[in-house]
Amino acid sequence: MDIKFHKFDPAVDASASLVTITVPYKENQTVLETIQFAHEVTPIAFDYSCRGRACGRCAVMLDGTPVLACVTAISDGPHTIEPLVGHPVIRDLVVDKSMAHADLSRRYLRVRGSRLTTEDINTWDMSTDSNTQIIDMEWCTRCTVCTAACPARQANPAAYVGPAAMLAIAYRYYDPYDDGNRVAEAVQAGLWNCIMCGKCDEVCPQKEIKRVTSIWKELRAAATAAGYPDPKA
Repeated sequence: MDIKFHKFDPAVDASASLVTITVPYKENQTVLETIQFAHEVTPIAFDYSCRGRACGRCAVMLDGTPVLACVTAISDGPHTIEPLVGHPVIRDLVVDKSMAHADLSRRYLRVRGSRLTTEDINTWDMSTDSNTQIIDMEWCTRCTVCTAACPARQANPAAYVGPAAMLAIAYRYYDPYDDGNRVAEAVQAGLWNCIMCGKCDEVCPQKEIKRVTSIWKELRAAATAAGYPDPKA
């Protein structure tokens, strides 16, 4: 099958181009395997590590859709593989996620007004729904595939931080040891500007995480209860 690959070396290229490489097909072949074979024919810069949806480094665009290359099967036929949108391209399929990861790390920081004690820890009921949500959100690898697919984020980045950043806010909202006003933060980050299309959950390789069907709805209910209702309602 003929695969078009994005090629761009900012050190020598004025602009990006697409090169076509013929790759053999086998049943259940992944996008990552396809890239690896093509690399043996024509060198392509790409990134990966775990091969099992644990690191998030191999995220790319497959025919315009963001995917995690290591767990995404590719069909027999022509395709186009490009770098993940929303990040500066370092070379070919490798992007610089440092700014996005720095933002996520800041949002994931726990806010405390006092030192966490053993008594505080022992008062948390591990059987609560909040604990279930936190466990599910632990699957996030910060690959940012969800944000790359978000139409609301693409339409107006200033109005909505995107699913990856909103998930970080939600993670601390469910954290019983966090003292931050995460509901207000979520509203300020564009909680009501998400169009609830579900594209983030559709493309996310971690199906344990239920943003639109559960987390976002609970955040919106909490926002309404706190006096931050949908301004468009």
